[in-house]
Amino acid sequence: MVADVIFNVALLFLLMIPGIILKKCKMIPEGFGKGLSNLVLYIAQPALIFLAYIKPFDINILINSTYVLVFSVIAHSIFAVVAMLLFKGAEDGKRRMLRFATIFSNAAFMGIPLINAVLEDTYPGATLYASIYNITFNLFLWSLGVMICTKNRDKDKDGIDDHDEAKTEGASIMKALLHPVTIAAAIGLVFFVFPVTSYIPDVIWGLVSDTATHLKNLVAPLSMIVIGLRLPDISFKGMLKDKYMYLFLALRHILLPLAVVGVLRLAMLTGIEMSGAVAPVVLILASAPAASSATMFAEKYDCDATYVSRLVTVSTLLSIVTMPLLLMLI
Repeated sequence: MVADVIFNVALLFLLMIPGIILKKCKMIPEGFGKGLSNLVLYIAQPALIFLAYIKPFDINILINSTYVLVFSVIAHSIFAVVAMLLFKGAEDGKRRMLRFATIFSNAAFMGIPLINAVLEDTYPGATLYASIYNITFNLFLWSLGVMICTKNRDKDKDGIDDHDEAKTEGASIMKALLHPVTIAAAIGLVFFVFPVTSYIPDVIWGLVSDTATHLKNLVAPLSMIVIGLRLPDISFKGMLKDKYMYLFLALRHILLPLAVVGVLRLAMLTGIEMSGAVAPVVLILASAPAASSATMFAEKYDCDATYVSRLVTVSTLLSIVTMPLLLMLI
């Protein structure tokens, strides 16, 4: 499994190259990267998640999904508590983004295609479990994530905390529940629990499943091309002198994932019987690099978008080494 992770992480990095070339050669129009991101997030990724549920009903999968849900909440909670206690000396915009990038991993954009490539054949249901983890991710993202970016902010200098304004823009649990990945998981769950496909004519179901399969195959290449499009714009000037960068990398890639390893091993020692996929899925997603959505949130809420882009890039590069090493502990 570790060799497969190394191979597929390296493969994902190579898929960034077309994006870098397109950007460097100025062959793309304005907004091209955002359009690709929307295609992945709103179309291709939901197709991947939906297909993960198209399998015979198995009560053990539901039980293991519950374990993934519990472990994902524990992981996000640990990351959140530690991140909110640290980085107090950094300037406001950077402090917010350091905390955001420490808490939120690239569980969807990089994590889901990686799990689908590495684990799905060996552990059928692994991608399904990844969708459960991402439901927790989105719940934290649209509540705690927005709060980090906006609370006690007065960016327009009118004396009013902009956090209230942000809440009206959709910083709510409902926004997380209406995320395409969550909707796809809900629809897929219906197909998993009930024999829906038996009531659909074979020709129609064949068209639907084949279309979803083609869309699913877009997730990995397009996700990484989008990241590649952003890399040429990143400035690494002064990075080696940034003490907060080192603390962030140690937390996101070593210390906090090790805490997750400890939780998983403790669960194993207490005799909890869970699928062999549960621990690797949780660890891969928890130890993934900083979320690419950090840059979008920084731009939306006027935090330091340039700085967080640097965090995401360095974190993504470092993950090719740290993720396989952490999996060896499981």
